[in-house]
Amino acid sequence: MTAAEAAPTRPSSRLRDPVVGLAAGTIVLGGCNYVYLALVGNLVGGVAGAPVSVLWTMMAGLAVGLFQPVEQLLSRGMAADRAAGGTGRSVLVRAGVLGGVLLAAALLALGLAAGPVARLLFSGERAFVLLLALGLVASTLLFFVRGWLAGTGRFGAYALEMTLEGVVKLGLLGAVALTGSREPVALGTSLVVAPALAAGAVALAVLVRRATAPSTPPGAATAQPAPVGRPAGLGDDVRAFAALTTGSLLLQAFVNAGVLLAQGSVAGESTAYTASLVAALAIARVPLFLFNAVQSLLLTRFTVEVQHRRLRPLVRAVASWNAAVLGLGVVWVVIVWAAGAALLSLFGDDFELRRGQLVLLAVSCVLQIVTMVTAQALLALGSERLAVTVWPVGLAVLALTYLAPWGDVGWAVAGAMVAGTAATAFAAVACLWWSLRRAARSGGAALPAVEVGRGPVLDQP
Repeated sequence: MTAAEAAPTRPSSRLRDPVVGLAAGTIVLGGCNYVYLALVGNLVGGVAGAPVSVLWTMMAGLAVGLFQPVEQLLSRGMAADRAAGGTGRSVLVRAGVLGGVLLAAALLALGLAAGPVARLLFSGERAFVLLLALGLVASTLLFFVRGWLAGTGRFGAYALEMTLEGVVKLGLLGAVALTGSREPVALGTSLVVAPALAAGAVALAVLVRRATAPSTPPGAATAQPAPVGRPAGLGDDVRAFAALTTGSLLLQAFVNAGVLLAQGSVAGESTAYTASLVAALAIARVPLFLFNAVQSLLLTRFTVEVQHRRLRPLVRAVASWNAAVLGLGVVWVVIVWAAGAALLSLFGDDFELRRGQLVLLAVSCVLQIVTMVTAQALLALGSERLAVTVWPVGLAVLALTYLAPWGDVGWAVAGAMVAGTAATAFAAVACLWWSLRRAARSGGAALPAVEVGRGPVLDQP
């Protein structure tokens, strides 16, 4: 890493500019995901395409839940280390070790449970279990690269990766379709190949550009002194990573609880309703896909605010983002009410869900984004363990609501999702309020240190 990369930069210029590029990359990736599901539904139908829809859900759920913490650990740690004048290399090494160990454990568990997983999720087709395993490998690479890009402020390359991932996914699907194949396993292959190809290509391009760039002249950039205090080690990252992974898995279990409950209600068989629900959730969660584009950006910005003990700007930023989310969320719910059914029909003739259920799913998405914005502030404060408590609260409320006598699984899923997301949003705001009050009472001294390769960043004089 060059001295220019290590030098601290003003967040006002570096953190606002990338929003447009990230939003554009997310729109392309999200649009390609919708087109992908629609093409699969039209090529093989809702029933035959159900295993592909479930694989898509697992890639957006289990894989993200397991390995997005790698991105969070990297983006937070490297942003803090760079702001303090460090290089972030030790953060990269430790995150790579932790990600590799987690991948090995996940593959072992999936291999041991291949039979039940195939039966419950993929209508008995073990080939989809193999695709899921390959998807976990691809996701490890994907989130490691994304964390590195976000932590070093390369949000343009981050947006390029998302764009390339979506384009490659559709390109591979089109290539398979042009061969005349309608085999669901072949159609699902692009889901696991595209992330690895996109991440690898962008990482290689960045490294080549960095290697060929002119070196920074001596004295051109001056790094701040490294923060003092106890150096963070692998044990510190293990504890933080364990909390992040637990929270991330609980989040994904919560997000995909509707699909899992629906699939469980039909004993794992392929049904048009399961595929319809996946497609409906994809439509309802358009704002969530857009938010995912700026999630790493928010974590980076909030981390800088915490490092410099700027609590009031942190509170204002969280409040502003949540106000914007709620405002845009109202508009989105109206759009889903007016056009959701028509959009769902584009996925195939047998794709349908009641309008009221679509609206409830959209409301749950908006409340989920409020929770995730607030959770980024908790992570920036180093309160991973406190943030973990948010999702069990939501899951408990979701489960109790689902078990109520609805009489229809569609209403049960939609109602449970709204109740659960409302509970998580309330819990996240309460946790952040408690954390900030504790920090304010002690004048900032009690703020949890964000562990990076060169020590706790809040121990600066």
